[in-house]
Parts: sequence; structure tokens; C-alpha cells
Amino acid sequence: MSFLGGGTPSASVEPSSRFEVVGYEVAGISTPVVGVQWVKTAGDKDITRAVVVFLEDRRLLFADRHVEDEQHCVQSALQIRSFLTEQIMKAKPGKELEEALRRMRAACRRFLEAAGPRGEHFWHHPGYGHDPFFIALGELRASIGAQLTLVLSQYPMRLERELASILPVEDDGEDLSWLPGVQR
Repeated sequence: MSFLGGGTPSASVEPSSRFEVVGYEVAGISTPVVGVQWVKTAGDKDITRAVVVFLEDRRLLFADRHVEDEQHCVQSALQIRSFLTEQIMKAKPGKELEEALRRMRAACRRFLEAAGPRGEHFWHHPGYGHDPFFIALGELRASIGAQLTLVLSQYPMRLERELASILPVEDDGEDLSWLPGVQR
């Protein structure tokens, strides 16, 4: 029997209990004279790297799209959303990385909602007017690019050129006030 905190006797650490000390998690406690086993946990920088590497291989975010690609894009958005959920669970609660990952996941959800069941809202566009697929795709790319920029400002790392293409362009000082909605 060992004593954990406050002098309360405890024979073992319950699975629901979680003790963390700067990137380490208690894996077990042993006796006779109290021993503790630690396991290194992923930090936010490691999570950021995993997200970047995963997104670098998601052509949905940067490749030219064609009308027949809608179903593949819906599947890719589902995979991105699932992966981001896994990473949110690993991130430190309440920190910038967790919030950015949640916003990226919400962008995927908005894309999927625009697609409708099995992507059918993207099928059979009449060829004139606004194409809902390309509008939703542009919004997805812009949202993920903006959040990725925020994350990379905290944890700088190199990106493949293709993924870097969705990051917001830096202001080069050019006067764009003639564009609707742009004010200086």
C-alpha cells in the first residue's frame, strides 16, 4: 500500500486518475518503498509537427480540383476532422494549439455540412453562377491556412511548398483600398 498526496492510502492508481509533470505521465506505482514509473507524453510542439506532416499529404488543401473530385474531397475532409480530434485530445487544454485545432476541425465540419449527405450538394452543378463545391473548398483552405499560421507562430517549422501555399500572404504594403471590403 502506498500513500498518494494528502496521506490517503491507495493500493493502485485508478485508470481515470492522471498525474502529469511537464511532459511525463505516471504509468504505474510500485511498492514496497514506493516507486513511480513515468512515460513521456507528446508536447504541443510534437503535436504541431504531427499535424503539419499529416496536412502536408492532404491534397484537398492545395491541389487543383476537378468536378469529379468532390467525393474524394469529402472523404479527405472526414479524415482530417478525425485526425484533428485525436490531436485535440493530446493537446494541453485551454492553450492556443488546442483552440487552433478546434477551429480547423470546425472548418472541416462546415465543409462537410456544405457537401451534404455523401457530398450530394456538390453534384450536378449547372455550370453557371456560384459553385458550392469551390466556395466551400476555398473557405476550408483559408480557415485552415489562417489557423496553421497561428500555430506556426508558436512552434515554427518548415512546411512543404504545397501546404505553405494556403497560408495567408504577407502584406507587401501595396494599396488595395480599391478592392471592395478592404480598408486602410
